[in-house]
Amino acid sequence: MRVGIAAVVLMGSVACSAAQPASESFNLLLKGDGHTWCAYKDPADFKADAASLKPTDSARITYQAGTLAELTYQVEAESGDWIVIDKYTPSNGDILLRRANLMAQQNLQIIQETTVHDGKAGPFRVVSVTTLDGKKAELSNVDFPGVPVKTDLLSQPFVQVVADMRTQTLTKLCK
Repeated sequence: MRVGIAAVVLMGSVACSAAQPASESFNLLLKGDGHTWCAYKDPADFKADAASLKPTDSARITYQAGTLAELTYQVEAESGDWIVIDKYTPSNGDILLRRANLMAQQNLQIIQETTVHDGKAGPFRVVSVTTLDGKKAELSNVDFPGVPVKTDLLSQPFVQVVADMRTQTLTKLCK
């Protein structure tokens, strides 16, 4: 399921870059040491490294007119039991968060939404529940992964790596 990390983030990158030609996007992955993030300008380089490193954490950051427009953060349990994909979109001083919980054991995809306001996340509300292949399903006794909401996007270490990379003419930067 880890190769799926690269595929899911990369699929988003293709859709996003096609829709907004004036945007600048970066893919990131967390190396096996648990603290070094690598940022990539070229999606093919990211995909190649993700296939060999099999990261549990990855991200995609898109800037529009020099401003952070969207951040997608994906984390997978080492067991492969679940994947959480968070899509953060800054909006009028708040951050809109759409979370996809992919639960392999239960064969469920649970979509939730919340808003981060003044550095605090509101409660999640369930938007949809389907099987992993897209059929309607019911939500019952699910233990959601304990993935914390990122309430300050600019302070995230991987955002800092991209900020450093944007000041240089590099195609890859690990920090």
